[in-house]
Formats: sequence, C-alpha cells, structure tokens
Amino acid sequence: MPVKTLFGRTYHVVEQALNIAKHRHGVIASNLANLNTQGYKTKELQFDDALKKAIGRFNTVAVERTHPRHFPTQRNSGSTYAISEAAYSGVDIDKEMSKLAENNLKYQSGVEMLLRKFAVLKHTITEGGR
Repeated sequence: MPVKTLFGRTYHVVEQALNIAKHRHGVIASNLANLNTQGYKTKELQFDDALKKAIGRFNTVAVERTHPRHFPTQRNSGSTYAISEAAYSGVDIDKEMSKLAENNLKYQSGVEMLLRKFAVLKHTITEGGR
C-alpha cells in the first residue's frame, strides 16, 4: 500500500506545498544571485496560485492503463510552475529576503505537518495492538 493512501488528501497537499516552496526558493535565490546584474528583472513564483493549481490536478479523476494494448496515459509531473517576471529592472534585496523568510516558514510548516502525521501513524502502529 502506498504511503500516500495512509493520509489521503492531506499528504498530497503537503507534498505539493513542499515542492512548490522548494521551487520558489530557487527563484528567490536566483533573484538574489542577480542582485548586481544590469537589466535583470526579478522573477516570482506565486505560492498560493501554484498550490491551488496543484490541488486542482489532484481532484481530477485518475485514468489508469489496465491492459498493455491500451493507449498510455499522459501524466503531468506537476514540476512546472508559472514564473512571472517583473515589469521593472532591478532586485530589491529587502523584498527578496522577506520573501525568502516567508517561504522558509511555509516550508518548515509543511515539514512539521508531515512529522505530526508520521507521529500519529507511529502511535497507531505501536499502540494499536494493545
């Protein structure tokens, strides 16, 4: 039995949130790395929009290939996110550091949620047979 089925929707949502936060961290780090690059336009990955889109994909009906002669299904990896570019040039280090701190908080919250889910599962396994 896959681990995802033990937690249902919660595990999937947290997994997607962590993946989006990871990608957003890379975008913010790229902005900071280009702080002194002439003409560089900051990029942004909207966490909330990307998460809503990822959750929406989870709500769709899954199609599975049940016979080798059936057409293969097209599965979206979910690793591509819409990254927007600012209309102006330049990187504001204070804004980017603020976004980085916010993103780190979201990531840490997701990790904490997973740890609690695993703790509940561990408790169920160890105490369930008593």
